[in-house]
Amino acid sequence: MKLRNYDVVIVGAGVFGIWSASKLHNAGKRVAVVDFGGPAHVLASSGGESRVTRCSYGEDETYTEWAFRSISDWQAISAKTTTPIFHQVGVLRLHKENDESIKASKRLLAQYDIPFTTLSPSKLRDQFPVMQVRDDEAGFFEPQGGALMAKRSVQLLAANLAESGVTFLSGLVSPISIQQGHQGVLPSVETVDGQQLKAEQFVFACGPWLDQVCPDAMSGRLFITRQEVFFFATDVDTAGALPVWSDLPFYGFPSFEGRGFKVANDTHGHFINPDTEDRNASKKGEADARAYLHNRFPEFADAPLSETRVCQYENSSDGHFLMDRHPGFENVWLVGCGSGHGFKHGPAVGDHVLNLINRTSEPQEPFLLGSKGLQQDRIVL
Repeated sequence: MKLRNYDVVIVGAGVFGIWSASKLHNAGKRVAVVDFGGPAHVLASSGGESRVTRCSYGEDETYTEWAFRSISDWQAISAKTTTPIFHQVGVLRLHKENDESIKASKRLLAQYDIPFTTLSPSKLRDQFPVMQVRDDEAGFFEPQGGALMAKRSVQLLAANLAESGVTFLSGLVSPISIQQGHQGVLPSVETVDGQQLKAEQFVFACGPWLDQVCPDAMSGRLFITRQEVFFFATDVDTAGALPVWSDLPFYGFPSFEGRGFKVANDTHGHFINPDTEDRNASKKGEADARAYLHNRFPEFADAPLSETRVCQYENSSDGHFLMDRHPGFENVWLVGCGSGHGFKHGPAVGDHVLNLINRTSEPQEPFLLGSKGLQQDRIVL
C-alpha cells in the first residue's frame, strides 16, 4: 500500500472542494484532492451547464456578503478564458408588489452598495416584450448577477490547480468511522483500491455522498432530491436581451453558447440515491415546464425540446450549508449541504474553510452540524 502525505486532503472535487483547494493552495498548503469521478463529473451536483449567481437573500447578511464577495473571484477566472465561465447578464426576480423578502433584500444590498434596480410592470413589458407580466407584479434586477458555467468552471479551476502543484487523485474513499481515530485525530483515509492518504487536516466536501462517506456524523441528515432541467430550442432574436430570471418555483436562463432556453423547477423532487437514480427527465416535468412557459413566455410554449438533465440538490434540513468539525475528529471538516443555492458561494466557502483550518475563525451558526435535523424544515429563501 502506497502512503501519500499532505497538509490537507480534500475529498470531493465539486465547487466547494475545488475552491477550498484553491484557497488552501494559495496559502501555501500541500493539498491533494481525491474524487471517484473527477472534477464536476456526470453525477456530481456541480456538473451540468449553468448556475445562478445573485446577492439577494432577504435579511440574510452572510449569504448576501458571501455571494457579493465571490463575484470578484468568478470574474477573475472568467477573464482568463477565451470562452467565459461567468455571463454577467444580470438576474431578474419577478415578484408581487410589496414582497417582504424583496424589501429586505433592497435594504441589505443598499447597505453593501450592491447595485440593483426596480422595474414596474410597464417597464418590464417594454424591456422584455417576450415576457408576460401581470399588473400586480414587479421586477427586482441585480446587474452584477448572471450565469456561471458550472461544470466548465470547476474543471478549469482544477486544471489550473493541477498545473500549479495541487495533486489530483482518482479513487472512491472508504467510509470513515470514529473507531479509526487516534487521540481524537484521523490519521489517514483510504480508497477502495488501496491508496492511503495521510494529512494533518481532512475536508470532506463530497456533495450527495457526504452521508455515505461520513455516516457517524451525517446519517439521516442529508436530503437528496431529484431536480429536472429542460432546454428548449428558441430563436435568439425572439428571446431578446433576457437576463437570468427567478420566478419561483421556476427559474431560467437565456440560451448561452447555443445550448437552448433553460427552464427549471426549484420545487424539491422526491428523495433519490445519486448512484442509481434514472437520469431521464419525466414527461410530467416537461409538461409542467411547458405550462410555465405558456403563462410567462407563451411564444416558447411549443418550442422543440432540445435537451434535458436530471441532477440533484443535497439539502440540509434547514437549507443552510454545513461547515463544521466532525464530532469524532479534531482534524476533520464537513463541508456541504449546498441545498440548491451553494454554487455561487464557492469562493467564499473556500475562504471560510481556509480560516477554519488556520484557526483564524471558528465554526459558526447557521453552519453547525448540530443545527442539521432529521426532518426538513427549510428557512433559506
